[in-house]
Amino acid sequence: MSKPFYITTPIYYVNDRPHIGHTYTTVLADAVARFHRQMGQPVRFLTGTDEHGQKVEKAAAAKGIAPKALADEVVANYTDLFARMGMTHDRFIRTTDTDHRETVQGWFKKLLDSGDIYKSEYEGLYSVSDEAFVTETQAKELQAQGLAHQLVTLKEETYFFRLSAYQDRLLKYYEEHPDFVQPDFRFNEVKRFVEGGLQDLSISRTSITWGIPVPGDEKHVIYVWFDALLNYL
Repeated sequence: MSKPFYITTPIYYVNDRPHIGHTYTTVLADAVARFHRQMGQPVRFLTGTDEHGQKVEKAAAAKGIAPKALADEVVANYTDLFARMGMTHDRFIRTTDTDHRETVQGWFKKLLDSGDIYKSEYEGLYSVSDEAFVTETQAKELQAQGLAHQLVTLKEETYFFRLSAYQDRLLKYYEEHPDFVQPDFRFNEVKRFVEGGLQDLSISRTSITWGIPVPGDEKHVIYVWFDALLNYL
């Protein structure tokens, strides 16, 4: 049997309608999927939408509708467009799908049980546009770009992913597998970033409600990046 081939587009954010960039990306993925099918390989081609987070919650509030209603409205634009263009994806994943929600909560609990996730408190600068806490260096870069108005000081109870525990393991892996980072000209950049020190990541929010609840602690919702990236499973 031929080696299976898996391809996915990024999943698209639903705070607005699709544009030419979304279309271009999906057409490229579709062409690659068609090629591998013609070569006789079993293909799994996925696309979909990223529907949680603060920007969606704000966009929905501005329209006076619920976040899920906004997501449904925007998703229809994607599914209609892709159908008209004859895209051949095997599944259109929505991060509001039940099986996605169960997968995210399952991995959160698994990492909590293993000690890779812990609860603490975070205080620092938060970028509203990026939906992420930023370091002092990142804050200076935003200020230099005239984007300091997007930063707010935020203090909240949060769950952290213990990323710092993986610094030495990652560097050892890079040393043993120099072809792991692709394209290869990015290898030194990635390695230097990790050598610069990895900080634990805040991966939950109590300041918003539109997201997947933390299992067993539902005043927290799981951070949109932790949630969205697991769709690729």
